[in-house]
Amino acid sequence: MATSFRPYKLTTLVRRRSDITEQEFHKYWSEKHPIVVNDWLARHGVVKYVQYHTPSELRDQCEFGQGSSQIAEFDGYVELTVPNIEALKRAFDDPFYKSHVAPDEAVFIDAQGTRHTFGYEEVYIKDGEVKK
Repeated sequence: MATSFRPYKLTTLVRRRSDITEQEFHKYWSEKHPIVVNDWLARHGVVKYVQYHTPSELRDQCEFGQGSSQIAEFDGYVELTVPNIEALKRAFDDPFYKSHVAPDEAVFIDAQGTRHTFGYEEVYIKDGEVKK
């Protein structure tokens, strides 16, 4: 019997620095930041790296369900899928993080405004099909 893999996810909600525009933030994050982080993340066992861009014009359109007042005021969030917490520890303990990644994040991210969650995923619908 095959063992099931339960991926863990580090989610980081990010705010842009106040001295750059939303457009500058999203462009830098999409085009420049992955060049710095992709190999570093893969080297430490990150299974998946996803950026979710949440520009204000999209957040402002969320007038359904619980309403726009419930939409978090972040410019985006990052989701890192890892096999275990040790993979994250190794990545952030790597000197490359302090020498390259952190300085690059400082170019566009307000570090004091970020928030993190860590947990696991349970999938109930995938590709339009109910799984459980």
